[in-house]
Amino acid sequence: MSGRDLYRAYQEGVAAAGQADAVNPYTPAPAGSPRQLLARMWLRGRLKHALDVPDTE
Repeated sequence: MSGRDLYRAYQEGVAAAGQADAVNPYTPAPAGSPRQLLARMWLRGRLKHALDVPDTE
């Protein structure tokens, strides 16, 4: 996952926050959207590992 994907997911969330019917977090994300990818990574526990910076000790 690149920084561009994270930025697109953030922008999608910001755009959805401006819509009264899209604020519901239980509304499914469109198929193939960055928000759906983030949700799947979160549920599988991979998001933490994708964003971790390795220690340089």
